[in-house]
Formats: sequence, C-alpha cells, structure tokens
Amino acid sequence: MPQLYLMSSLSRQIDRFPALRDQLWRLEAAGLGRILRAAGAGDTDAASDRGERFGRLIGPHLRKHQHVLFNLRTAFPAMPQRTVEVTAGRIWGAIGRTLVEYALLDRICDPASGRVRVIDLGGVEHVRRTGKPGIFISAHLANWNLLPLAAAHARIPLTVVYRRQSNPAIERLMDDWRRVLDCRFLEVKEASRPMLRELQQGRSVGLLMDQRYDLGRAVPFFGVPASTSLVPARLSLRLGAPLIPVRIERRGSARFVITVQRPIEPEPGLSEEDAALGMTTRVNELFARWISAAPEQWLCAKRRWPRPHRQKVAAA
Repeated sequence: MPQLYLMSSLSRQIDRFPALRDQLWRLEAAGLGRILRAAGAGDTDAASDRGERFGRLIGPHLRKHQHVLFNLRTAFPAMPQRTVEVTAGRIWGAIGRTLVEYALLDRICDPASGRVRVIDLGGVEHVRRTGKPGIFISAHLANWNLLPLAAAHARIPLTVVYRRQSNPAIERLMDDWRRVLDCRFLEVKEASRPMLRELQQGRSVGLLMDQRYDLGRAVPFFGVPASTSLVPARLSLRLGAPLIPVRIERRGSARFVITVQRPIEPEPGLSEEDAALGMTTRVNELFARWISAAPEQWLCAKRRWPRPHRQKVAAA
C-alpha cells in the first residue's frame, strides 16, 4: 500500500529526537484515526464524497501536486493546461476518497453490500484450471487497495506486496482496517525473495507496478521511457505463474468493478530477459489505456519519469 499523501509529517525532520518523534507519531495516528472515523460515519457513499471534498481542498496545496501536474503533462501532452489543472484536482479528490475508504473497507468489501463486482475474463479461471499460483498486477487506479478481492472471491490465497507507512503507529491503524481484505502482506523493500517463496509455496501474489522502480529497466510508458520493474514478468517466466492484469474502476462514490484480465503470455522464441521486457512493455501499454480512459482515477503523486524529462516538460 502506498504512503498517505494527504498527511504532512514532521517526523523525518526529528529523527534525532526519538522520544519526541514517537510522541509525534502517536499524535499523528490518533488524529488520523479520529478524522477518518468521523469522515466515515453514516452513509457509505456520503462518507466517500466527504473524502473527495477533503482531497480536493488539501491536495493542490501540497508539494506533491507538482508531480501530479508533471505526470499528467507527460502522459497527455495534447491535454490543454486548464484540463490538466481540473484533472489534477479530481485526482486529489480520488485520493481523498481512497483515504477515507480505509475506514469503510469492512462495508465496501462485504459481499452483501453489492459495492464490488468482480468480472473474470480468464485470469482467475486460468489459476483454477492449472492449479498454479498467479501474479496479479494492477495500477494505482480508483481504490487500488481492493486488489485482493480479485482473488478472494475465488478463494485463491493471496499475498500482497505493499509499502509500509513510515509512521509505525499509522501502520498499525491501517493494518487494523486492512484485515478485512483477508490476505498476507509483504513490505516492498523486503519482497523479492519472500515473494518467490510465496509463489513456490502455492500462494498467488498481488502488486501494483505503475510507479517508478529505480532498479528497473527503461520501458515505454505513454511512449516515454520509464524505470519499470521486470521482476513480476521474470517470476512469471521462471515459475510458470501467469501474469494477470487486474483493472479496478470506480463506478459511483464507493462502488467498484474489478476486471481480471487474461494472462499476458510471453512472445515465443525470445531469451528470458527479452521475453520479460516484452511482457512488461505490454503491461505498461495496458495500464496507459486504462489511465487514458479515466485519468482522474490515477494516483500519480510520485515522480514517474526521469528528472531530465520532467524539466523538458516544465519548459514546454
């Protein structure tokens, strides 16, 4: 799970004072808990709407707003500047919704609520038919936290790779809310070997791979080279685990459609590395199509492309 972009933390600046830092962490977590519980009270859709308004109000004033603008300009160079600004505001609204929806996960994930519809176009059926674990990949679209439901509805055991919160008190708070997702979690910085072990033990894994991965390869994303992880494709090739894209779409305030795609197959006759590169290229192309269909649902508050390109875009 990604870091909370709407929290303005001072903790990084006071690491030299552990006692003060720990107290600040506890205050942050307590404040966040109260805010999200209050925002999540009452009707589920109305609570999500409150999160949207909160995100629109706060997000454009954060430093990461510049990342959102740069990423939109890079992905959509023909988009008028006014449309870029409007879309950026909507993105912050979507982030606000997702933040508040941590406190609503039990309601959203309740099958009786009918808030999440899962459509299988072949990925889940492939896992069932072959008995092999899958690698479920998605992008930071809509409420990306719902990725585990792509496997859970079919009772496929899943381990999700996520990013732990820098504030451990907030991490504990989020962990309490995430329990309803019924999956294991691996911290992204420690995930490579454990992820391999999970697959070898028959558990599927899930991860988000649309953000920058500094140890990756330059793979076109919206036609611009972007550092992208080849690890999922490599694991797929080495273990025979299908690489399964999962699209998450918001359909209304707190209602979603999760579409599990057919596995991405390697091109025959290529070396393992070239096949992994080709599979990852197709993943980026697929993500770009999803984002283009609903750019306002794309979390892009982190730098995605190399800095020289950002400077070029800024000067344009």
